[in-house]
Amino acid sequence: MIARLTLLATAAVLCIGTAHAQTRTTQIGTYTAADLNRVAPLTGNNPADGTPSVQDWRVTPGMTFNGVNFDGNVRLRFDSDGNLGNGGFVCSGTLLKGGQYVLTAAHCADDNTSPGFIMEISSGIYGNVAATTQMIQASNVFVHPGWSGFLGDGSDIAVVKLTTPITNATGFNISRSNDVGKTMLIMGHGTTQLGNVAAATNWNDYGWAHFAWNTADVTDKAFNDAWDGSGDNTYGEGYVFDFDALVDPTRHNTIQRVADLRGNPFSSGQGLGIPEGVTAGGDSGGGDFVWSGTEWLLSGVHSWGWQFCGGRITTPTNCDFSNRNGSSWGDLTGSTAVFSHAQWIESITGPIPEPGTYALMALGLLAGAGVARRRG
Repeated sequence: MIARLTLLATAAVLCIGTAHAQTRTTQIGTYTAADLNRVAPLTGNNPADGTPSVQDWRVTPGMTFNGVNFDGNVRLRFDSDGNLGNGGFVCSGTLLKGGQYVLTAAHCADDNTSPGFIMEISSGIYGNVAATTQMIQASNVFVHPGWSGFLGDGSDIAVVKLTTPITNATGFNISRSNDVGKTMLIMGHGTTQLGNVAAATNWNDYGWAHFAWNTADVTDKAFNDAWDGSGDNTYGEGYVFDFDALVDPTRHNTIQRVADLRGNPFSSGQGLGIPEGVTAGGDSGGGDFVWSGTEWLLSGVHSWGWQFCGGRITTPTNCDFSNRNGSSWGDLTGSTAVFSHAQWIESITGPIPEPGTYALMALGLLAGAGVARRRG
């Protein structure tokens, strides 16, 4: 499978753009007409209106989703020669609850054995200005023990221990359930492009975080077992997303087309319309989040992108809009499922509270206070 997949981490010469800050509140499932004109996705996205702009899918200061700020969606820059000034690589990551650890992809951190390895982690980035930045040494990087550079076996995940806890950004609990079929909020710091544009993705939006929505249609193993029997969840599950189009959704619904060819072992919807997007270069290690009803849980870690359609599905027409990028209509992306690795993560971080634990703790404290008052 490794020969067919593309890492989402990217080395590039980066350009910086500018934008005016905006404040928006968005909530999945309750889009108004005005929301749909602003809630445009990140990399490889559907245009929100007749004059789409990269500003539409930037995470702007003060923006919240269900009341939650995502400044804990962090950017990673790293280079094995210790010199970040010559470009290096860019990845993404997610701050865990407590602020001491970041979860990212193994392929973003597996150079930590190189003599000059150094990683820069920044939170709250807007206009390439970060609220916090710190440098991480190799000893603080923990790559999954099963990682061997093979994508798709569930091992593409790593934990980074911060030198100093980040206390001014939101940290997240992890999902402990298989979230296939759920719509996810996806976050990253990668390249941007419109889904109906044949040009390559670009790095002009490097200085901003981005967001989009998509649905985890099927597990990595189930998808590849259906296609050619190559599914592998030796170390954990993964999620596969396709990029459905605003127009001609049947053609670009890649996962459903694979299912149709293989006797329909699973199914895939025709997309979310304007809010839909997929990840691209630089989004590796970023998070897929599910709403539990009370909090956002980190469910997936971005791992790979795949121009699957080219030459593989040709009837009635090829489902890929463009083979010049991996984030146009019809393309696939995959994430490592976090629930598969809860025990390994906590072997490094210590216990991460179960969803709802903080609310229960608060209730306990309130109850205790009530008892004290009654006793008084």
